[in-house]
Amino acid sequence: MNWLLHFLGLLPVPPGGSAAYNFWSGSGSDFGELTLIGLAYGAYRKHQCHNKGCWRIGRHQVDGTPWCNRHHQRAREGRR
Repeated sequence: MNWLLHFLGLLPVPPGGSAAYNFWSGSGSDFGELTLIGLAYGAYRKHQCHNKGCWRIGRHQVDGTPWCNRHHQRAREGRR
């Protein structure tokens, strides 16, 4: 059970130590990494082709939504 307390940063603090240091040097340091992963995923979702099931990056703006090279002509025909 000591490993869980150590991972969560909940071990007793020695005199002169900081309880916040235990957390931020343990599992709390993962918040920054999760933020970067979330940022990358959000940027991908914003710029991906809006055709259902297409994973490509949309480079052509049609009515304000991105479309990839494969679906660009179909998007033009369907949006006019």
